[in-house]
Amino acid sequence: MVKEDRILWKSFLEREKQHEINREEIELIARLHSELYRHKYNEPCTCSGKIWNQWIAEINKVYESK
Repeated sequence: MVKEDRILWKSFLEREKQHEINREEIELIARLHSELYRHKYNEPCTCSGKIWNQWIAEINKVYESK
């Protein structure tokens, strides 16, 4: 994770509305996850938070490990 991404991720983690994600945050999560876990960029359905929570947890593992 490059320095700019770490700054963006820190800002994401410190956002006010922890239970919501907006369009910009969706794009950030999808981009970071695709780069970190080397898969094609895609945006899962927002109808269920399960995949988003999983992706956030997986990105956090990388963010916290360095």
